[in-house]
Amino acid sequence: MTLFVGLLWSTTLNAQMQMPSAEEMAKRETDQMKTELKLNADQLTKVEAINLKYAKLMSEMFSQGPGGDFAEMQKKMQENQTKKRTELEKVLNADQLKRYDEMQAERANRQGPPPM
Repeated sequence: MTLFVGLLWSTTLNAQMQMPSAEEMAKRETDQMKTELKLNADQLTKVEAINLKYAKLMSEMFSQGPGGDFAEMQKKMQENQTKKRTELEKVLNADQLKRYDEMQAERANRQGPPPM
């Protein structure tokens, strides 16, 4: 019985510690952007694709596990964030882009670097 409880606890802990999939990360961010930025249907489709693209890149970086050059990883994350914003500039209007930047700043103040 003790072994079973230990195994169950270990499995639960591992499930909680796993990073969400790229699709889950992209969906969560897209849902927030849809609400906060009041995206229209065309924008929503384009933003979904952009968010998924960069969530996959982020997921690939983290799948390599700990180790490696942390400074290099931060640099790549920042580069990807800049590229993502450039793509979003083509989809969002000026007010939406301003609000997006505010959302990113709020997120950075809460938890460190913004997600892709």
